[in-house]
Amino acid sequence: MSPEISNQWEDDDSLPEGRVMGNAIILPDGKVLVVNGANTGVAGYGNDSWVVDNSYADDPVYSPVIFDSTQPAGKRWSRTGLKDSPIARMYHSTATLLPDGSVFIAGSNPHPDYTLNAKFPSEYRVERFYPPYYNKRRPEPKGLPTTLTYGGQYFEVQLSSQDLSNNPANLKTTKVMVIKTGFSTHAINFGQRAIELDFTYTANSDGSATLHVSQLPPNAALVAPGPGWLFVVVDGVPSVGVPVMLGSGKIEVQTLLSVEALPESTEVKGNPDTGSGNSDSDNSKKGASSVGASAHVAGALLAVLATSMALFA
Repeated sequence: MSPEISNQWEDDDSLPEGRVMGNAIILPDGKVLVVNGANTGVAGYGNDSWVVDNSYADDPVYSPVIFDSTQPAGKRWSRTGLKDSPIARMYHSTATLLPDGSVFIAGSNPHPDYTLNAKFPSEYRVERFYPPYYNKRRPEPKGLPTTLTYGGQYFEVQLSSQDLSNNPANLKTTKVMVIKTGFSTHAINFGQRAIELDFTYTANSDGSATLHVSQLPPNAALVAPGPGWLFVVVDGVPSVGVPVMLGSGKIEVQTLLSVEALPESTEVKGNPDTGSGNSDSDNSKKGASSVGASAHVAGALLAVLATSMALFA
């Protein structure tokens, strides 16, 4: 569902299998990782006669899966290159994005207290999930700010020719992402947000470039004030996230500023390496008088996915 565009619900691709208690994590490249959960049953624990050592769920789903909204319908879920976890992550499991773009995964305790002698014991092991981009050469942008305002003057970020993989056309699919990790409990993370900031660019003769990047949209309802991570993603590969404070960082009325117009992008010839970035029809960034940022909400995604997550397989 896209409230800014339409109030109509649309069916999306179903998950590869039923999954309850899955954790959805927005990655810096705009894709969504889903881990943890079970294929049968429901969340919770109890003493009913039919429970599995207190657990209301059974049949753990060990396989991570990634959702890519840019792929055509029917091909948006993928496990290509992903390995299964050896650990059953049932009730009270969690996951969160780390600044290097990996995902920290922990938890599982479908019991009223610490329990070891059970099919799904209290779990203290932790894991890190490494997305396919993890070991690729990371861009190293210069000039990333540590604070962002709601509206206001744009800022500039420098990318070297190496950051652009020696292909200036990769500017056409570059992204500047702000991710607020939120907090996960009981497989829901309503505080998680990802904002793609609007920007234009100036390509330099030596193959480097300057990004002219807008601040946050002047609407604190899209992403709440507080800490987040700021990434620059080139050819699908994110930089290491920089800690950034959004707005005042306090629960209060935020100052909303007028958005400074961006300069026009310079012309860049050629094609990006993969074309996996933005979907602008002319594959170029234009100057803008207002922020054209897009917002992705993991909590809303989970609500949509709930229609395709079978509680009983």
